[in-house]
Amino acid sequence: MVPTLKSAKLHRVSVAGICALILCLASKHATWLGEPLVQHIGGFCNVDHAARCIRTRPLIRGVVTRASQNSGIHPPPIPFMDAAEMRREVYAAHNLWNTSMHAIIKCGGDGGEARYRLVYMPMRNRCEIPRLIMEEAGCPYELEVVGFQAWGSVKSSMPLGKVPVLRNFDGAGNDLAQETSITRFLAQQLGLAGSSEFERASVDMLYQFFFDTLRNGGLTHDGEHYSATSLRDVHGRVGPTYQEMRRVNNFTRAERSLAALGVFEDRLGKSDTGFLFGKSPTYVDLGLFNILFELAEEDHVPDFAERFGFPNLGQFLNKMEQRPNLQQYMQSNSRMPRYVRPGYIYCPGKYSPAPTSSI
Repeated sequence: MVPTLKSAKLHRVSVAGICALILCLASKHATWLGEPLVQHIGGFCNVDHAARCIRTRPLIRGVVTRASQNSGIHPPPIPFMDAAEMRREVYAAHNLWNTSMHAIIKCGGDGGEARYRLVYMPMRNRCEIPRLIMEEAGCPYELEVVGFQAWGSVKSSMPLGKVPVLRNFDGAGNDLAQETSITRFLAQQLGLAGSSEFERASVDMLYQFFFDTLRNGGLTHDGEHYSATSLRDVHGRVGPTYQEMRRVNNFTRAERSLAALGVFEDRLGKSDTGFLFGKSPTYVDLGLFNILFELAEEDHVPDFAERFGFPNLGQFLNKMEQRPNLQQYMQSNSRMPRYVRPGYIYCPGKYSPAPTSSI
């Protein structure tokens, strides 16, 4: 008989129910059921799925906890690692696919007690703006780094099976997923979302534009809407403005990139503070800074301001880079290295040289 979706669901429910029953027994008889059963129960079914099937997820989670306690089983603690050691290990892996670490590095602030823990793989990408927010705010936090080869044992504990994730973001044991949600939450909590209701709305508007264009909808930092690599061999500001473009168009990646950057150039031209909105940086300023810092790398377009006629963007990059907390972070070992695609191969960059044995 060919399995159907319905039969598959029934099978999953029955397996989940059996596993739930075994877990209940394990909570009372873990000593004679033995550690292997409790340790490997996840191999038979997903515990959360079992809980949903009998509508008692909190009970099942409590059962699992009690069973583990009764049998002496505890999840191994995640070790702390020195940031310089982490950088050496990342570079030694050569590319993301070879990384195997699962460790925590302490970041931000003055070394005080961490307020947040951010989980991500050993690269910048989707966790960089949340990190910049916490660094700019002087907020101590922990970065839980999960290498690609260690990801399989961690993935099921993530709310949506993806990273970044902000662990225990509400103090009640819940985790927050999605780059944009984490970014907005941290910005609001740490005073980098705008000083008034109207300013917050304006910042959010520009951040959404930033995410759709310069972040390519979160898919990649080098895509169809924005690509630093596409600008390497371009001289002068080519193509129409963003306002003149249709959403669906046949323009080149370079033309789309320049059009998107032009929106921020024009916005800064209307500001008398040097920031996109208000008298101090917000999370969209930090996002733009991150993009421009990468664009100015030696292997991209270090003279982008002069070459493309973006004086405001050039001044903005210099101003942001001089902010004490940001400068300290950009030069620290805790910042993950750059990488190039295809292959996700790690490569050095400004303030991020390949480590030597003396680091």
